[in-house]
Amino acid sequence: MKIRPSFRNRRPWLGVVLFCSVGMMLFLFRGWTLTVLEPMLAFFSGAAQRLTSELSSQEEQTLRDQITALSIDRAAYLQLIDENSTLKAELGFQERTGLSSIPARVISKSLSQTVSRFVMDVGTKDGIQIGDPIVTDDGLFVGTVRSVQSGSSTAMALSDPSHTTAVSLLNDRRTIGVGSGTVGGLLEIRFIPADESIQVNDLVVTSGLEETVPSGLLIGLVNAVSQDPTTLFLTAVVEPLADLRRLKSVLVLTSEAL
Repeated sequence: MKIRPSFRNRRPWLGVVLFCSVGMMLFLFRGWTLTVLEPMLAFFSGAAQRLTSELSSQEEQTLRDQITALSIDRAAYLQLIDENSTLKAELGFQERTGLSSIPARVISKSLSQTVSRFVMDVGTKDGIQIGDPIVTDDGLFVGTVRSVQSGSSTAMALSDPSHTTAVSLLNDRRTIGVGSGTVGGLLEIRFIPADESIQVNDLVVTSGLEETVPSGLLIGLVNAVSQDPTTLFLTAVVEPLADLRRLKSVLVLTSEAL
């Protein structure tokens, strides 16, 4: 009688056959398999990239927020230092001169070859009047008030071509004259007698011959001297020490202080 092999003895062979069959199917249908699996792989790959991108974006935004916060703090700190320096300069000027003044902020400027004016945030309600002299925080003379409103006033700078100032040179003779604004932000002192001794770098101050402007306010330095051969008068060109382009705060000397 023929004995048939048991099912248990065929199991190893069945496993081998099944493995080979699956492998052959995958080999034969590899294009179809890749077509099915590729979208799945792309999905998981894209999800991983999006997660990484979101994490990077969050980290970048956090860093930007920190930089912004630090920048704001630094700006506030520098502003505090600037205000403190301004206050010290104002107090120092008042102590040196004994003059009272009204602090003001420059809120707008009109600076060109033919115009040098600026607007301040003080007016009649603060006691400002037409003709009041204006100085920087450290006492440099920059101009006078030409028009006043309730809460603001307009000043004409020394370098404006329509502005004139009674001046004195700190030379041996203390030469006096009239400084007129010119094109280019300079002043000219004309009709100086030829026998006056004027040198480059001589200091120029206010003479006090104007009713509303006290004497001794520093204006600038002589940077050139020329002589008219027909009239024998000298002309001195003066460069103001105050830089109007950087002017942010000033002091207005009121009539009560003069």
